[in-house]
Amino acid sequence: MRLLAGAAVALMMISSAARADDLVVYGAGSLREAIGQIASAFGRAHGLTVKTRFGPSGRMRERIERGDHVDLFASADVGHARKLVDEGRAIVMAVFVRNTICLLSPAKFGATTATLIDKLLAPGVRIGVSPPNVDPLGDYTLKLFGLMDSIRPGSAAAMQARTVVVDTPPGAPPPKSGDTDVDAVLDGRVDASIVYCSGRDRYARLLPGATLVQFPAGLRVGPEYGLAVLNDARPAAALLALTILSPEGQKILVDWGFRAVTLPGN
Repeated sequence: MRLLAGAAVALMMISSAARADDLVVYGAGSLREAIGQIASAFGRAHGLTVKTRFGPSGRMRERIERGDHVDLFASADVGHARKLVDEGRAIVMAVFVRNTICLLSPAKFGATTATLIDKLLAPGVRIGVSPPNVDPLGDYTLKLFGLMDSIRPGSAAAMQARTVVVDTPPGAPPPKSGDTDVDAVLDGRVDASIVYCSGRDRYARLLPGATLVQFPAGLRVGPEYGLAVLNDARPAAALLALTILSPEGQKILVDWGFRAVTLPGN
């Protein structure tokens, strides 16, 4: 209801509030293509400029806490968005889309849904993971290891001993390929990397011939994504949030490999 009220106000004020830097959206790196597309279309439709910036959700939240002006924050988990609400920095938080976890590896690795666990438990296999706390994917990966441990006792410790943190910290050069996990595979630092399944098109483009295998149903760990409208957001931010939750916005997210939360059958 608060989003709806904010959107109503936005519709009345959107033309008078328009400026060269109308809206700023920070989002998880996995949302770069999908939210970028929605934001661009929204800006064209309403005569606004929507600036977007993407990266690990934890780091993007920290930038907001340090004073970056942001109107809308889209996180790869619920926790980072909720923290902004709990701190009094955001007025509302909502789950807006879901994702799944996959294993990215060269074709020669031979991973399938049936062989995936055995492949990861093979001696010497280096597993690329995202940094926990900083990137929700790292937190989901720890949950994944815990589920695997319930199936194969001792597997979590065995895999964690062979993990390689795949990250591009602030100030580091951007990944050569355009993606940190792809770089890790191409450079031979990892044999396989745990990623979001929504990256399928990016990986197909950047790493031709690689396989992207979804973990079996018994190893599903979410993920759920949360968006937050910031306290001092421009009026159109609530309308953009509703656009993301609308059937049109959800379809764009589905087209990019996500799982909708407001469309039947998803």
